[in-house]
Amino acid sequence: MLCTDILIELEKPLTITPPPDHSEYLSGVDCDQVKTEYHDFLASTVRFLHVVQERQMVWRWGADSAVYDGVGWLQGLWASRSKNSQNRSFIEQQMSMYAKTGCFGKSNEVLRRDVEVVEYLNDLLDLFG
Repeated sequence: MLCTDILIELEKPLTITPPPDHSEYLSGVDCDQVKTEYHDFLASTVRFLHVVQERQMVWRWGADSAVYDGVGWLQGLWASRSKNSQNRSFIEQQMSMYAKTGCFGKSNEVLRRDVEVVEYLNDLLDLFG
């Protein structure tokens, strides 16, 4: 149920439509807030995964468990193009969205940090071995 709820939220269109003039949009972006919210989102995701990892260390669920299926679904959502209606991975969606803000410049911070989340998910899946 949780995975379905997450997908429903991620599939919703953004409620804020940027102005048609890209330069107008960029002048209104608070990059400190954008970066803070991005980092908070990643921190929340990692905290959630850490709790799953702690429970896995206690309960030792197998690869046939619903928890394994949920973590696998989440990993696919982040890394796979086939898990959502936009045919873009969550990483690709984030890279596109944050590139438009200009807040991260030409750095690959969004890609690098998102790949770290996928690596954590992969490591977590390995624990179900």
